[in-house]
Amino acid sequence: MRVPLRAAGMVALSTLVLTGCATTPPSTGTEHANTATHVHAIVANPDGDGFLLGTHESIYTATDDGELGTRIGVDFDAMGLTVVGEDLIASGHPGPNTPAELGKGNLGIIRSRDGAGTWQPVAFTSEKDFHALTVGPDGTLYGQATDSSDLLVSIDLGATWTPTSASLLAFGLAADAAGRLIATTPNRPQVSTDGGKTFVPLTGAPNLYVIATSADHERIVGVDDEDVIWTNTVGGPAWTRVGTVHGVAQAITITNTGEILVADDSGLTLLPADD
Repeated sequence: MRVPLRAAGMVALSTLVLTGCATTPPSTGTEHANTATHVHAIVANPDGDGFLLGTHESIYTATDDGELGTRIGVDFDAMGLTVVGEDLIASGHPGPNTPAELGKGNLGIIRSRDGAGTWQPVAFTSEKDFHALTVGPDGTLYGQATDSSDLLVSIDLGATWTPTSASLLAFGLAADAAGRLIATTPNRPQVSTDGGKTFVPLTGAPNLYVIATSADHERIVGVDDEDVIWTNTVGGPAWTRVGTVHGVAQAITITNTGEILVADDSGLTLLPADD
């Protein structure tokens, strides 16, 4: 029996219509431009105020309560988005009004130092599109572009990237405070404890395809192939089931205090911390 999201404190928002290019394993999805948008990633706003959404139509803000805000900066399809300190690192495809210097076809790696107001090209301009992109607690960036099964690592804010010895298909990547790098894959979640050089199955984990960590990397959240939302605390007990998504989960995040913001077929839903 499907367990619904907890009613107490749940906020479901219909102001953002979500559809298309869904991150379902192993679907490539279908995009519906100009009629709806899709959320590829949710991160904590580096200025400490709410969240930022990487969407098919650029970056949007959301409040701490999960209320959708405004679009920031230029239009582009933000397929990947992560935060390193106060910097935003993104990838994806240009939109109709994206500055030409950011790339044609693929953006490679771009960086913003003003909260997504402006962006600068950093690496792989017009060459690569990263869908899996995350950062470790030490600032190391991990990513995988769509043109290769290589896992890439950067220690200089995305300027240069080095392939590890690992080869896998990652739907998503998340790095936790224990030094683990978790990849959601067609072969269930895999974990690396050596910076992405080697991976083994993540024992005891549900079959997640969407995954994220909190800004402090102490909490992990994900959605499995049966639409169930799971959380885990670094060094804590087994994974905890906290609810289900409505339809397809597009992106998810968890705060340092345990609130969860998820984008799915119903829009944005905020789940309170599990006290």
